[in-house]
Amino acid sequence: MQKRSEHTRRAYSHDLQNFFNIIAPGRQLNSDLAREFLSLTKNQAIAVVIAYRNHLFELGLSPATINRRVSAIKSLVEMGQIFGICDYTLDVIKNEKVKPYRDTKGVEVSEMARVFEVIDTSTLIGKRDAAMMRLLWSNALRRNEICTLDVKHFEPSRSLLAVSGKGRNSERDLVTISQKTVTALLEWLQASNALDKPSEPIFISLDPVYFGNRLTGESIRKIVSKYCKEAGIEKRMSPHRIRHSAITEALNQNNGNIRATQKLSRHADPKTLIIYDDNRVDLQGALTNQLDDLI
Repeated sequence: MQKRSEHTRRAYSHDLQNFFNIIAPGRQLNSDLAREFLSLTKNQAIAVVIAYRNHLFELGLSPATINRRVSAIKSLVEMGQIFGICDYTLDVIKNEKVKPYRDTKGVEVSEMARVFEVIDTSTLIGKRDAAMMRLLWSNALRRNEICTLDVKHFEPSRSLLAVSGKGRNSERDLVTISQKTVTALLEWLQASNALDKPSEPIFISLDPVYFGNRLTGESIRKIVSKYCKEAGIEKRMSPHRIRHSAITEALNQNNGNIRATQKLSRHADPKTLIIYDDNRVDLQGALTNQLDDLI
């Protein structure tokens, strides 16, 4: 797990805690408990993990979530193999098939405009949230990409932001940000007295208990949900739903230019954008109506 990003390591740690809570209720997750599991025979370990996976299905979790939780266990076993605690892997347990990007349309531009209208930028919280929401919308950033931004990653004179992309570990990509976003970021950083503190996170908690701590992904999710509800959006919203909305609208604006939109979304595989484009224009629905009109 050494090469995984900090975000992935935290997620795996949470998933392992869930696993041991189920198979060893009431016991504290520590090295002794992990070693006890790793000391099982291969067949015993497979039986335990399959039983756990079946339990997750019964709870109604999505295949993607189940795959991630099982991957965390597989990674633990791989580490056990490296350190000579066990001599097998769990590769025989295959991932469940996941249909990705089933709903990528997000919300309309008019709805997103209402979200910005309800943010009170006269307050410190409002200045922070307005800057963050602009990055979610106009640059289609992922919430973890926002979490990992430090002041030093912002170059206002060049309208650039150094973003740590998905699966890139410590590598960062330079992305161009709009002048409105530059202004929003400057207003927030100046108001929070952070502009001359390059090693500080750009987005911090303003809660009295956690003041100054780096804003977490869950906090960003709650902020997005709050403003979207205040704006009257009925659809369940999240940072990723805003990303979906931005990418879909980008395709609308450039008439389905996959190559250009990939520069915005930074998807590794352009085929992902084809799914967005198909969902956007609903080619199947159009053909269905044409066939129906023939009879």
